[in-house]
Amino acid sequence: MEKKTRERRKHKRVPARILIKYGNAEQFFTDYVQNISRGGIFVPTYNPLPKGTRLRISFSLPYWDALIETQGIVVHSVRSHPTQGATPAGMGIQFQTLREEYLELIDKYVNSLMV
Repeated sequence: MEKKTRERRKHKRVPARILIKYGNAEQFFTDYVQNISRGGIFVPTYNPLPKGTRLRISFSLPYWDALIETQGIVVHSVRSHPTQGATPAGMGIQFQTLREEYLELIDKYVNSLMV
């Protein structure tokens, strides 16, 4: 029998491939986002940062020139290698301080990809 899981996300998310730069005082990284919502992003990586890590984040959405710069926090970190149906290795980063104009841009981007 298949288990039903309840969706806990507050915001619609969409698959995306967006170049992102993120880091803190000790480290700096460039990666690609796997998905995005107004609440945050998921970054696939085999070396995710620990839960609770605070980051500076910057990225631009396709078709918009604005550079979005904000703060984020790693809210979940998955280190296992993906198996069929499993969560891929990576980390979920929740936006902490996102200006209203950036929230509106993200909403427009997400809605443009929903069909």
